[in-house]
Amino acid sequence: MKKLAPILAVLCLIASLVMYLVGNSSGHLSELKDFFWVPLPLAIICLLIAFVKKNNSSS
Repeated sequence: MKKLAPILAVLCLIASLVMYLVGNSSGHLSELKDFFWVPLPLAIICLLIAFVKKNNSSS
């Protein structure tokens, strides 16, 4: 999952940006602009998974 998380986060950010840009430029697809934020929580979770180091408590 550690290798997949950054890729998925980047894809979510790109999808959000494309949704905003397409929804902003097209009158028929304006709903995309209203819901561009939907992939962002998944991107944030994937970034947290990718960059937070797991603490190994070995005694």
